[in-house]
Amino acid sequence: MFELLQSHGLQPNQRVAFISDGGEDVRGVQIYLHPEAEHLLDWFHVTMRLTELKQIAKGLPEKFRQADDQCELREPALKDLESIKWYLWHGNVFKALDELQGLEMDLDAAAFETKNKATRKLLKGVEELRI
Repeated sequence: MFELLQSHGLQPNQRVAFISDGGEDVRGVQIYLHPEAEHLLDWFHVTMRLTELKQIAKGLPEKFRQADDQCELREPALKDLESIKWYLWHGNVFKALDELQGLEMDLDAAAFETKNKATRKLLKGVEELRI
C-alpha cells in the first residue's frame, strides 16, 4: 500500500488523511504507513456506532438516584445521542464533542451510583466514540 501511495506522488512530509471504519487493525496499518496522518471515520461507520449506542441506551434505567435526587437517565441519553448525530451530520464537530463530553459525565455519575451493566457499557462506547 505504501508503494501505491508513493506511485501517486506521496511525499514523506505530505499531509495525509485516511478515511476508514476506525477498526484497530486498519488504524495500525495507517499508522505504519504514515504516522503523522489524520484518521477519520466514514459517515456510515459513525452512524452505525451511534445506532449501536442508542440501542444500548434503550436498556438504561429510566432514572437513577444521586444523593437525594432522582435523575432522569434513559430519555436524556437518547436525546443526547440524537443531537450528537445531528451536529455531526451538519458539520458541527465542536458541538457534537461538547454534547458527547456532557453525556459521558452524566453516564459516569450514573454508572458510579447504579452499577448498572447497560450504563457501564454505554459509558465505554461513548468514551471510545469520543476518542
